[in-house]
Formats: sequence, structure tokens, C-alpha cells
Amino acid sequence: MSGLARGMRIGTEFIAAVLVGAGLGYLIDLGLGTSPWGLLILLLMGFAAGILNVIRVVTEMNAASPAPKGADLGPDAEDEERDEN
Repeated sequence: MSGLARGMRIGTEFIAAVLVGAGLGYLIDLGLGTSPWGLLILLLMGFAAGILNVIRVVTEMNAASPAPKGADLGPDAEDEERDEN
């Protein structure tokens, strides 16, 4: 997956969660006449859900991508042999 595709997916996940929360809050306000509290509360909940979605997607993408060359943190067997001599 290219960098642009990753960025678009992350952005879409976040925006969708915020819009769904705001939309549901607006509908609740219309039905119950609690304006603007339903919108505000569900907008914040949508924001939190968007953050959680972004964290989940980034974790998925990091797990699926191969580690860069030389990214291991431990010494190789060859390094240990050279240190002993």
C-alpha cells in the first residue's frame, strides 16, 4: 500500500467517525429537543472513536509491513563471535 493510500485510509477513518457522531447527535437533538447537548456529546464521542480507529489502523498497517533492513536491535551471532576473540 502506498503512502498516499495509507494517509487517505487513516483520514477517512477519522472523518467518518466524527461525521457519524455529529449526525447522530443532531438527530437526537431534533427528536428530543435537547439542542445542542446531543450534538456536542456525540461529536466528542465520534472524535474519540476516530482516534481509536486511527490507532487501530496504524497498528494493523505496521504489523503487516515488513521490518526495514537492519532494524533488528540485537547483535548477530557473528558479532558475538568477534567479541569473544
